[in-house]
Amino acid sequence: MYDDNKTEKFWTFISRRMNAEAALADWRLKLGDALDFDKLHRRYLAPTGKMAEVITCPDQCDPSCGFRKVCEWEGKYEAVCRERMRKDYAIEKADALFFTIKPSGLLPEIVKIFKIIPHIEEFGNEEDTWKLGVVPMPGGKSATVYITLKIWSYTVMDLIFQLNCAERQPYILLVTDRTVINETCDRILKEMGSVFVPLNEVLDFNAQTELELIRECNLAQLVTPSTPETEPEPENIFRKCGDAWEVRFRGGEKLMLMGAETGAQYIHYLLQRPNQGIPAVNIVRKISGESCLPEDFEDMADGFSVNSLPAGNTGKVADIPAVRQYREEERKLVREIENAEDSGDNVLLAQLQNDLKIIRTAINQAVSPSGQHKLLGDPELRVTNSFRNSVNYAIDRIDRYDERFASHLRKAIKCGRVPEYASGCEIDWTL
Repeated sequence: MYDDNKTEKFWTFISRRMNAEAALADWRLKLGDALDFDKLHRRYLAPTGKMAEVITCPDQCDPSCGFRKVCEWEGKYEAVCRERMRKDYAIEKADALFFTIKPSGLLPEIVKIFKIIPHIEEFGNEEDTWKLGVVPMPGGKSATVYITLKIWSYTVMDLIFQLNCAERQPYILLVTDRTVINETCDRILKEMGSVFVPLNEVLDFNAQTELELIRECNLAQLVTPSTPETEPEPENIFRKCGDAWEVRFRGGEKLMLMGAETGAQYIHYLLQRPNQGIPAVNIVRKISGESCLPEDFEDMADGFSVNSLPAGNTGKVADIPAVRQYREEERKLVREIENAEDSGDNVLLAQLQNDLKIIRTAINQAVSPSGQHKLLGDPELRVTNSFRNSVNYAIDRIDRYDERFASHLRKAIKCGRVPEYASGCEIDWTL
């Protein structure tokens, strides 16, 4: 809301001039009755060295005539009515001098009012345009703030093109009046994500010639992208996300589980079927992609799988798919260890080295020194053990980041020949 003690005339007066300058008599006539004009003159106006040919008539007797001609006679100045030549009066020479904005007086005050981090400088070779500094934005970003006293559409448009080239990111342009920015200029600004602020709507002098906001204006918020409202995250999550598993328990911190793919698949399968005992052989066959025909059973914990599982316990098989998968896991861990060494992350390095030791032990158990695949006996029991080891391995990985979740899984998941997830209470999982 505008206050009676404030004047809206300062910026509006500038925006109605051909240039950001006027005879001192005109400044006084338009602004002198609303604020401490002597203070305004001293702090914010500077002479240009040019003399006015006409000044605004303070006592307009004819609606068609609004100006008086400035005449000099033997070093004295007078304002002469152009309609009635005998109506004239003497004026001071200073009243006929053109005065313009003094940047050193006005710009620091604007910077202070808008809480701009100052870096005041002229913008290129442009007249009446300055860079004021930056305002901080969320995420460590910032937006540059400029001010221009230009009022002609074609000069403002050319200025905006130059600002776009210089910034290549959203910025804020302070102008004297909304009418300075036409539709084309507004569109060019918006395409850049930038905004303009009409100063005569948000900032002006009070009666004591002190700059104050006449309307709340947070510059940073004007160029901060609005964030859409998002649905709250589910409290319990165990779902595939790219190459990892996104997990969360009881509204705790969400984490990405990696390096335990097979065990995570087994846990996910059980969570989908709470309180249902399912033979481990059936789960392994289902996870491997074919539920009708026996096939390879991966063991992510010790490197074994079972091929063509027989009805009895006497079959002997070689584990080719599991070894191949573990070779790939070994290569990934080696790369991660190198990255951890380069970054100096000793905690992660120790964890990765331990994982690599487990992987290599599993490979050595499945492959002889000569490269021959070893044979396995009692394949059904081996599948059961492999299922348990894979699940425990995944739970151990979770335990590094969420002890409460790991403890819940250890209590709720019963392994053996017929694994089951029985939490003892109803838990709504997002899977």
